[in-house]
Amino acid sequence: MTAQPLIRELRSNVDQTSSSAAKVLVLLTTMLNSGRAAVSLTEVALAAGLPKSTAHRLLGTLEDHGFVDRDGCLYRLGDSFLDLSETARWSPFADLRDAAYPRLAGLFERSGAVAVHLAVLRGRSIQYVDKLMRPEGVRLPTRVGGRFPAACTGLGKAMLAVGPPEVLEDVLVGPLPRATPHSVTAHGRLLSQLRHVRDDGFVVEREEACHGFVCVAAPILSGGEPIAALSMAVATVALGRSPGGKTAELGRLVSATAESIGAAMVPSMVRPGVPAAGTTHSLLERARVDSAAASPKSLERSVVH
Repeated sequence: MTAQPLIRELRSNVDQTSSSAAKVLVLLTTMLNSGRAAVSLTEVALAAGLPKSTAHRLLGTLEDHGFVDRDGCLYRLGDSFLDLSETARWSPFADLRDAAYPRLAGLFERSGAVAVHLAVLRGRSIQYVDKLMRPEGVRLPTRVGGRFPAACTGLGKAMLAVGPPEVLEDVLVGPLPRATPHSVTAHGRLLSQLRHVRDDGFVVEREEACHGFVCVAAPILSGGEPIAALSMAVATVALGRSPGGKTAELGRLVSATAESIGAAMVPSMVRPGVPAAGTTHSLLERARVDSAAASPKSLERSVVH
């Protein structure tokens, strides 16, 4: 991520009449999205569109409460965020992650995938809820809590295919995003992909979100309603010259795992107050896992009805 787009984006969200809370949040978001461990006062003030004096005062308050650490003239996020991350284990996604984690781990070990992801749909984007990767494996540019355009990902396609019609309609209002040269940007082609999700129970996304990787994803249903999706990412080269049979096998594995997670989300089996799996504690206990042709309208009707 370059600095200039970040500056333009954040400046549009804050002005001098914004509340102090809004300014603090913009400062923290700026630091989080900087892509660096530490930033200077000048950099963070410029990116946030705030006077240096205001940024300095707010950073000082954050430092007093442990949310920012200062090393000379550089600022970094503080240790208090670790406490917040532990509290987040009781977030609305806690039950989902509790039910999913052992099943995601089993899928991860059986499939030999580069990564396994769990995500929910948030507007036109997906939000990653959990992620399993091998410590020695290739690092994918995804993170728990991060977001990505739904139309570019297998996870997003899986949920859009079985979700409310109005959600899909919102995605189709404007141009589809392009994350790589392989991203599907034609509405009709996207809708065709979504129709196959209903037929096959899974979707195969080929390098639409990340170069060199194929994603096989399936929706997770509870009580007949889509609540999330899971996916496995495999290297394109690992599929060989005849990838069809291998992706079908992976699709069956993903679909079965998604069905198992959905069944585990029956209300009578939910355990309130139990810390979510896939977080720092559970990952430390698992050394091998690192929580790291038709018209568009007619196709749309076939997908969402």
